[in-house]
Amino acid sequence: MKKLFASLLVASAFGIATTDAANTSGQFNVTVTLNSTCSLSTITAIAFTYTSLQGAVANATAGGYTVTCTNSLPYTFGLQTGTGAATPPGAATITVTDNAVNLQYVLGTSAAGGTGSGAAQSYNISGTMAASQSGTCGVGSCTNAAATNKTHTLILNY
Repeated sequence: MKKLFASLLVASAFGIATTDAANTSGQFNVTVTLNSTCSLSTITAIAFTYTSLQGAVANATAGGYTVTCTNSLPYTFGLQTGTGAATPPGAATITVTDNAVNLQYVLGTSAAGGTGSGAAQSYNISGTMAASQSGTCGVGSCTNAAATNKTHTLILNY
């Protein structure tokens, strides 16, 4: 074994080629299919506080939500009254008269849409209730708990 090693060492020192195994190489491609998508968080409930015949517009509170979309994917928002199947693209605003307290309000989105960044992006549904509405309430204070038209739909189009 020592003699073989010594022979190889001498051969390489003098540039004498030793036999190596042959090799070859090849290239290959990698294909990727990315299916873009968006997700919508839970939307916080929108709340109004209104005094019958008040002199100023009432603004709603809450209505926040986040959207997470594939980087560079454009998207838009639309609103739809009720809970039926979404009918894209939806509307920029919706006007509803609550059927429990008989007060009219308008809901709208804080933006028409955006472009995905791969991270959650925050938005809001805003609401206004016009001044000087009487409403319907037979006691000191009423809520719209019994309303059958208080749930609406936000459509995320992408």
